Amino acid sequence: MASTTMASAPSAPPRSSNKSLISLLIFIVVLLGAVFYVKPLWDDVTSLSLGRDDKMQQQQQLAAQLQNLQTIQQSMNQTTEVSQQTALNAIPQRLEQDKLITDLTSIGKANDIVLNSVNFSINTVSTERIKRATVNANLTGDMSGLLGFLKGVEGNQRKLTVNTVSVQTGTTDAGIPRVNFNVNMETYYLDRI
Repeated sequence: MASTTMASAPSAPPRSSNKSLISLLIFIVVLLGAVFYVKPLWDDVTSLSLGRDDKMQQQQQLAAQLQNLQTIQQSMNQTTEVSQQTALNAIPQRLEQDKLITDLTSIGKANDIVLNSVNFSINTVSTERIKRATVNANLTGDMSGLLGFLKGVEGNQRKLTVNTVSVQTGTTDAGIPRVNFNVNMETYYLDRI
């Protein structure tokens, strides 16, 4: 009988070792399940972290670009103010015929051109805010003087547009070649005469 009791004693330890083995297997399965479950989530967190870093870098680049654009806008606003003042000088509040005649005379003298006559015609029917006046000037001089006169009109502070130029050649009583020019121009002014 003693041998029977001894035989039953060794069978008890394998049950506890089976329980340990089953527990270990369950733990490994749970651990593997957790790894397979957590791994995709970890990859998502990593990719979202990289995406966040990219977005932060883009935000910094856009902030720098915005700063550059604001600087450009400020410089353009300053330029625009200068342009507005230039435009006000180029298109005066009134027609100011006397100043226009003075400008044309000084341009003519600078280019050895004689201003014989100046005629103005104003369109009174126009409803536009910027009005136009036609200026017909009769000039006497030579061809190089005419070219200088036209360049002077083009570079004048006041806006003048040359529409047509008609040329008549001839000579003076002393036999000196002289040329008569008729220059048709438009000038602009704001709504008050």
